[in-house]
Amino acid sequence: MVEPLDDSTWVARCIARMVELDPALDPELARPVVEDMCSRLRWRSMGPEAAAQAVFDLDMRRS
Repeated sequence: MVEPLDDSTWVARCIARMVELDPALDPELARPVVEDMCSRLRWRSMGPEAAAQAVFDLDMRRS
């Protein structure tokens, strides 16, 4: 069984993946958004990398 990630680890990994997906993204500007995501069950139930990818997938569909 996989141990759940603590919030700070989840946030750090989600931000890291977002920056991989968009190198121009300022990690400190992403932090409040990702911290909010971490507090919501819909996002927190995903792995951090999957949540970051889902955000970018949503953005691509809107473009």
